[in-house]
Amino acid sequence: MRFNAEENQNVISFESDASVIAISDISRGGVSLKHNNKLKVGDVVPVHMKYGDLEISANVKIVSASDIKAGGKFIDLDQATANKLLYLSLLIKDEPIAQTIQNISTTSVDD
Repeated sequence: MRFNAEENQNVISFESDASVIAISDISRGGVSLKHNNKLKVGDVVPVHMKYGDLEISANVKIVSASDIKAGGKFIDLDQATANKLLYLSLLIKDEPIAQTIQNISTTSVDD
C-alpha cells in the first residue's frame, strides 16, 4: 500500500541527514526519497517523521537509487514502530499528501 506524499492536505514534518532533501512517497514498508546525488544502494539513513501527535523514528536502507531519487525500506523496526507506520498508513489512506515532505533539518526559515 503506497500513498503519494505530494497530494496530502495534512502537514507531515520530517527530519533526516543532509543527503536527504524530501520524502515523496510513504508506505508501510518504506519511502521514496529525493536526495542530492549522495545516496547509494546499501546506505542507511535515519528518518524522523511527525504527523499530528504521531512520531516515528526509523532507519531506512536504500535499495534503489538514481541521481535525484532513491527507494528505501524501513529496517530494524521494533513492533511499536511497525505499528506506528501501519497507523500512519491508515491515517493518510483517504487524505492525499499535499506536497513533497521537505527535510526540516536542511530547510531554512526563509525557504
